[in-house]
Amino acid sequence: MENNLLRSIKLRLMDELRDSVQQNLLYRDKVKVYHKFPYTERPNFGVVLRNASSSRIKLSADDAAGTLKSHLTLASAENVKGEFLSWVWEDPTYMTGLRQDEDLSSQIEGTPTYGQNRVFYTSKKPIISGKGNTTPADNFRQIVVKLNGQIVFSEYVNGSKGMFMLPQAPVVGDTLTVNYYYNNLTPPGRYYIKLISSFEFTIDPLYQVRAEEVIERTLGTELSATLDHGNLYGNFDVLYTVKTKHSNKIFLENGIDYTIDNFTGIITLLTPLPVDTTLYADYRWHGALMGPFRIPEPYHYNNTALPGVILAFTNRFEVDDELVVIVYPQREPAAQVYSGHYSMSFDLDVFSRDPAQLADLTDFIIEDMWGNRRLPLIDEGITIEELDPSGESEDVYDENTGDLYYKNSISLQIMTEWKKFVPLNIELMDFDTKLYQYITNKEYELSNQGTLALKLKPVTTPFEVKYPKIGYAKYF
Repeated sequence: MENNLLRSIKLRLMDELRDSVQQNLLYRDKVKVYHKFPYTERPNFGVVLRNASSSRIKLSADDAAGTLKSHLTLASAENVKGEFLSWVWEDPTYMTGLRQDEDLSSQIEGTPTYGQNRVFYTSKKPIISGKGNTTPADNFRQIVVKLNGQIVFSEYVNGSKGMFMLPQAPVVGDTLTVNYYYNNLTPPGRYYIKLISSFEFTIDPLYQVRAEEVIERTLGTELSATLDHGNLYGNFDVLYTVKTKHSNKIFLENGIDYTIDNFTGIITLLTPLPVDTTLYADYRWHGALMGPFRIPEPYHYNNTALPGVILAFTNRFEVDDELVVIVYPQREPAAQVYSGHYSMSFDLDVFSRDPAQLADLTDFIIEDMWGNRRLPLIDEGITIEELDPSGESEDVYDENTGDLYYKNSISLQIMTEWKKFVPLNIELMDFDTKLYQYITNKEYELSNQGTLALKLKPVTTPFEVKYPKIGYAKYF
């Protein structure tokens, strides 16, 4: 549940009022912003956020707003409440990064008069199609390549591999640079977030790898191969070969076609692989424990623990509570969203010992809040609808001397929103062999023309359908 209600709106308004006062050179060191009147000492100048009220506005009968597509979603852990996070958001500021003028001249091969290579690789990958878009780049418009300061168009771009190809090979001595956006989002997988105190948490990552290219093109004589990562998790490891992009996958069988060392990620091949195919791997691996990280005040969100991820915390902290953040490689339907609005009213009191200063300070706050801060706040879901001074008054500052101080009330009408997210935890992590039957290495043979052909064999295993249990997924 994400609520922009009394507590968060009060904190946000007080931040804006403090910042507004700090912009005025006359009142920067004199005026303070308070929540309710301070009774220990009566200040000479100040702004007080006094009363607040709200009423609900329904947008639909069942409050349904739609389906959220995202790289991120939340899931419950086993035997814990999971109440310390309200939701997880993509961080548009840090989800993608920009690399400018990366020098790739060292990759040029040949002589000063003859170039030998046209293919070059960037230091960051995958290259993406633009800022905030995590789709891999696939054409020359999505990167900027310069050869000796002049823009040249790439003939081919493979964002997943961080690779591009030039129409002509540059020669030794040329300067080759490239500008591109890259995916800075934390790698796909599950992140087990655990509270170790009321202000600290740790993250235990379980990364998920899909279609890792273990051998780019086989010779048929390979005896071993190595995954990019070790410390593999469980028995979920799938190896398969593909001859072309349109070929069927041929799955290898653990213990018959290969063995694997879960600690090092080294694969030992027991049977020869078909010639001129690509070997891919799907697996999970367990990363090192991350943290501890602090839960910041006062808004309880963290966007530094996981790159590109905003963790939105609640106020319900219980030690050893745990939740799972799932990161998808592509944007998926992550949650069903329910939403509505709240109309909220606030009363501000501006007070001063000098009536002239009171009028000037009141005018400045109204002008700055309405003219400069209203539109940026709309992007946060906070819409200032009305901002009106409602009248001046005076009160006794010191009963012994009869000194007065003067007040000017400002009524503030705000419309804000609430959201509730029901996670759609759709994550295929394993195969049910009774429901799915895939082609293994021993189930095909080479035809006379050198193409793959399936062996005909009788069906010995009855087809059986298993239906999922009712309820939300819980991860161990």
